[in-house]
Amino acid sequence: MKEKIYRDADVDASILNGKTLAVIGYGIQGKAQAANIRDSGFKVIIGTRDEAESKSRAQAASDKFEAMSIADATKKGDILLIELADPAQPPIWKKDIAPHLRAGQTVIFCHGFNVLYGQIAVPKDVNSALFVPNAPGRFVREKYLKGEGIYGCVAVDHDATGERFVREKYLKGEGIYGCVAVDHDATGDAMKVALAVSKAVGSTRAGVVEMSFQHETEGDNFEEQILYGGAIALMKACFNTMVENGYPPSFAYAKAIRSLRSVIDVMDEIGIEAYVSGGCSRTCEFAIRTRGPRVINEEEIRKVFAETERGEFARDWMAEFALGMPTLHRMRRTAADSTMEKTGKDWRDKFGR
Repeated sequence: MKEKIYRDADVDASILNGKTLAVIGYGIQGKAQAANIRDSGFKVIIGTRDEAESKSRAQAASDKFEAMSIADATKKGDILLIELADPAQPPIWKKDIAPHLRAGQTVIFCHGFNVLYGQIAVPKDVNSALFVPNAPGRFVREKYLKGEGIYGCVAVDHDATGERFVREKYLKGEGIYGCVAVDHDATGDAMKVALAVSKAVGSTRAGVVEMSFQHETEGDNFEEQILYGGAIALMKACFNTMVENGYPPSFAYAKAIRSLRSVIDVMDEIGIEAYVSGGCSRTCEFAIRTRGPRVINEEEIRKVFAETERGEFARDWMAEFALGMPTLHRMRRTAADSTMEKTGKDWRDKFGR
């Protein structure tokens, strides 16, 4: 299957001229995307929770944005960028956004979770789209200021008018993976709007790839379980095993975290095989090729993938959040009190960041 890729030359952002882009939520992603869009020459306003509930409105105002309630921003905005955390979106949507939507607006989500799993239903006369830069907001902003790109993706899940415009190009340039998708197109130009926003944020400098709400959401959920969860579990297992067998905690910490940190960027830059074959020692290569596969349970990985596609991860997470996150709070307390965490704090104080 060929990817559909959009670059700067393929996208006309002038469709945003004269439009008001309302960024709903001024957190990690909201700050970065709002700043990038403004610097690209478009009008941005910020919608936040009440000042008594959040300091975001004051922060947005201090950053020279027109900041207001979410309800007012929804009324004023032509294009809404929903940058709220997943669990916070449904109640805010029902109370402050849905009652104030009007036909012809475009709503662009930062993650497809709530749309895919039925927690949010966008009216059929309002465009529903997705844009997700796959990087922390701070990095999204830094890359933009350097004139570099943020790799992304685009999709049309349903196009009411049949209007789709793509040009296949091989992906080149620097960037961090993200995605854009269109859930349904009420006006016939939802894809153009979503692509224009991705260009204003900086993604088309590197390339934007077409994606679906399902693949973005479930792919993201799977990645977080397997790569983030798995990598952290491996780090902890490495540290704990070394300490249990008499190694100094500071040495075990350096091996478990700092060693991995030092090679990830190199592998991303030159490729895994180039690193394994020529960027590390032959002892390291032999260890990677012969012992590495033994610590990975591919059967469990496939089970997690299947659970994710069946919606079981989403079900469990929504139930956990609805109960006040008792399991997560308990796990946080245990992890914060672990030897590894205490060692890490001491390690950073002694050896720098």
